Amino acid sequence: MKHWFRLHRLALSATLRLFVASPLASLLNLLVVGIAVALPLGLLTLVGNLGQLSGRLHADPQASIFLHPHAGSADISRLQALLAKRPEVSTVRYIAKHEALRELEQSSGMADMLAGLGDNPLPDAFSLTLKNSEAASLGALESVLKADPAVEHVQLDSEWAHRLGSIIALGREATLTVAVLFGAGLLLVTANLIRMQILTRREEIEVCKLIGATNSFIHRPFLYFAALQGGLGGLVGIAVVAFSLDRLSGPVSQLAKLYGEQFSLTLPPFDVLLLTLATVIGLSLAGAMLSVRKHLRALDA
Repeated sequence: MKHWFRLHRLALSATLRLFVASPLASLLNLLVVGIAVALPLGLLTLVGNLGQLSGRLHADPQASIFLHPHAGSADISRLQALLAKRPEVSTVRYIAKHEALRELEQSSGMADMLAGLGDNPLPDAFSLTLKNSEAASLGALESVLKADPAVEHVQLDSEWAHRLGSIIALGREATLTVAVLFGAGLLLVTANLIRMQILTRREEIEVCKLIGATNSFIHRPFLYFAALQGGLGGLVGIAVVAFSLDRLSGPVSQLAKLYGEQFSLTLPPFDVLLLTLATVIGLSLAGAMLSVRKHLRALDA
């Protein structure tokens, strides 16, 4: 066991010497790996944050019903009774047009300008709080209300949340596709780097073989090199994403405040970052293993 630890310590020392011997090339390689990690991880982070925002919107879906100008008190009473019986509706609030105008004056700060209008242009309306945001149930409710002769327009405030949900689903697929492509690229880049390492150390490898070194002894420094490069490159990618989030966090928070929301961008959970690092190291090791076996077989031939 002591001998096994000593061999690994020697391999790790040789790997560190390779990094130190060519610092600029090592730094450029880490940046290449870091960018390959940052792009899919950045997409994953964006999709995750949009998912959090979408979850908040789905928690309290709203709908507005605007009535025709000719709708009378009998129509309003009938609609109130209809809405009270609908299973999709949690609460109903009737907003008379004079009340809507007063609220608009208070919220907009344009009371003087609105006072100059001849007639009140706002319609009578209902504001609904819905029990859920399922597309099927909301579509059924919308169809029933639009068929009513007293209703002029139905606005489901959750519609854009559904569109956001579709965008998030598309983003997840795009993230998976980009991750697969960049993962394949990372594997090929690592294989090519290891190939160059083997070619530059060809004479050293041949001498090792002549004195009886095993394949494991020869493979080990290259695998350590790939694992170390993958791990450090993965950390560079996470740092790039964290830096980008820090730059965007302030403007996004300001934008959310304008809509009365508290929202800030966050990195994926720690276990996701750990899985990302493990995946990058695994791909780097796979690329190194493929390259080492192929080129050492060529040296043996």
